[in-house]
Amino acid sequence: MGTLDYPLLADFFPHGEVTQRYGLWRPDRGIGKRAIFIIDTSGIIRWVKVYERGLPENDELLGVLAGLE
Repeated sequence: MGTLDYPLLADFFPHGEVTQRYGLWRPDRGIGKRAIFIIDTSGIIRWVKVYERGLPENDELLGVLAGLE
């Protein structure tokens, strides 16, 4: 398995602002859904996956990245 180094967003202040903009806010729970967005250097979203449970597998993300090159 490869390793990845990527930034994470903790949407604390203002609470939920980013997750609301991306349609991932859960108002019933007061939290955002966990998701991965792969964004290219031009700021274009190239891939999105929402995770209801668990964490993403690095191999899955490495495969997606390899397919975008």
